[in-house]
Amino acid sequence: MKRFLQAIALCCVAHAAWADPVYDVSQFAAYENDGTTALQAGRYAEAEAAFATATLYNPQQAGGFYNLAAAAARNGDRGKALAALEHFAQFGFGVNLSTAADFASLRGSPEFIRVAQKVASATTPLCACNTVYEGGADAFIAEGVAQDSHTGRLFVSSIAQRKIVAIWGGKAHDFAQVPDGMSPLGIRINAAHDMLWAAASTLPQSDNGNGDMGNAALLAFDITSGALRARYNVPIYASKRSLSDLTFAPDGTAYVSDAVEGSIFRLKPGADALELVGGRARFSSPQGMVVSDDGKTLLVADYTAGLQRLDIQSGVLDQVAVPPGITTLGMDGLVQLRDGSFAATQNGIRPNRVVRFRLSKSWGRLETFGVVARGGGELSDVTLLTPDGNDVLVSGTSQWASFDDDSGTPSRPLQHWHITRVAIP
Repeated sequence: MKRFLQAIALCCVAHAAWADPVYDVSQFAAYENDGTTALQAGRYAEAEAAFATATLYNPQQAGGFYNLAAAAARNGDRGKALAALEHFAQFGFGVNLSTAADFASLRGSPEFIRVAQKVASATTPLCACNTVYEGGADAFIAEGVAQDSHTGRLFVSSIAQRKIVAIWGGKAHDFAQVPDGMSPLGIRINAAHDMLWAAASTLPQSDNGNGDMGNAALLAFDITSGALRARYNVPIYASKRSLSDLTFAPDGTAYVSDAVEGSIFRLKPGADALELVGGRARFSSPQGMVVSDDGKTLLVADYTAGLQRLDIQSGVLDQVAVPPGITTLGMDGLVQLRDGSFAATQNGIRPNRVVRFRLSKSWGRLETFGVVARGGGELSDVTLLTPDGNDVLVSGTSQWASFDDDSGTPSRPLQHWHITRVAIP
């Protein structure tokens, strides 16, 4: 779940020659604000300097680079403007540079035409995929996806209808209703205990817009009957909480992320309550997670800060090192594939996409990264995903795009929600 987060305007990465990355989201925002104020006031040199500094504090955030290019172009710094746009073009964010007023001074030059074409090509749909199930056009909001390897049933969580459905025989059947006005978000199956687990929260889209984002719990349902077997409420630390996703360690420990409060909780086998992991509010906006095979490391997709690595025992949190030319911002769903690589959805990118990457042995450094699918009708509005052999099943058209952040009533036409199979090469 990512709709209640501050939007990422543009995703990009730093120019390696400018400085080593520092990763301070608050400092990035401060310099972005300074640069925006100066740009609007016509102080272009001041704006250029502020945006250049901003990029040092969040080198995967493209907003600073796009703005740097705009300020540099306005300031007559042609070389800096084109260099920033060249870096921006690497990250697959679809923007029409040709009509942007900020770049009027560059328009018509061969260098600008080339980079504008490169950026425009990022919107070309790419998808070796097919629709597994197409739902209706009533308000549903498909969020989490899980598959029962024993029966082949596919489970999908609905935000708007506050329930989980099971799909088999080409039809969706009601599986479980979520209590107390909460909606199910991320869902996972713990086959060892025949349970389907859900991260549940009240949201503005829950129960016809009556959700207040204050109630949140980890729920366990009987995989056969759908009966609620256990409920673990989140400790009250903040007035607004939203459990977004969950994962399991090899020993059966459940980890669940709170995207709004910025914390991670866990439920150890046999425990009767959730406990905080690594300290309160350590993350900007934690989404999907994966636990290492030895149970010592938690890989977290932080929507606004990129991939993070948490040492579970010590609580030490590190940024996963990312080479120039790649962004891990805007990741929502995150899973590990059976060959050890990872797949993730990036709905902070336009067009939305599914990516695959590999990390170093310690998970401290990103070694390979590639876009395997993006855009088109089958991946127009992605949320979470689950592995299926060599492929992944993705909530490809979730209906989130039809809703505003604070309303349970769609403000734009509803699309048929559907689950998409994406082939991973």
